[in-house]
Amino acid sequence: MTLYACVANDSVTYILATVGPSPVIPIGTWVDIDEVSPRPDVGWAATQNAGAWSFTAPPAPSLTLFQQALAALTQGLTVTLSGTITLGATIFPIDPTTQQKLAAVVTTLVATGAFPGGAESYPMKDATGAWHTFTVSQYKLVAGAIASYVAALTLIVDGNPTNVTALPTATVTLSV
Repeated sequence: MTLYACVANDSVTYILATVGPSPVIPIGTWVDIDEVSPRPDVGWAATQNAGAWSFTAPPAPSLTLFQQALAALTQGLTVTLSGTITLGATIFPIDPTTQQKLAAVVTTLVATGAFPGGAESYPMKDATGAWHTFTVSQYKLVAGAIASYVAALTLIVDGNPTNVTALPTATVTLSV
């Protein structure tokens, strides 16, 4: 079996598998693509130069703002800290489980002014699984940055009622 691409107007319009010679169909030019790698598909650009055919995939479609926001919700937020604590650019997860854990700690902080169990400091895990220990003010600042970023992305996913035209930045620098 041989694969042929029908080329018309500098584009692959059909792919046909046959047994035997090139198809004789009066549309376009039929090109044997069995040995072409990567194998072209319908919509690919096709050019002929000195009898040799070359094929180019179409550009990937642009993601909508909604799709970009969905993807960003799986990537995390890069946080850099300076001041009383120095932390180089570190990615913190923003998945729903992490958000629930942060919310539980922050709720305790708001209600009591202290970490759960009255601890002086509290750990937070980054995207690599490494722990970072923060004071109350540091924890609130990092958790607040994560919450703000997630809220902005969620508004876009939920229909973009604020009509933003770009994602919020996935990097934040904080001073504590």
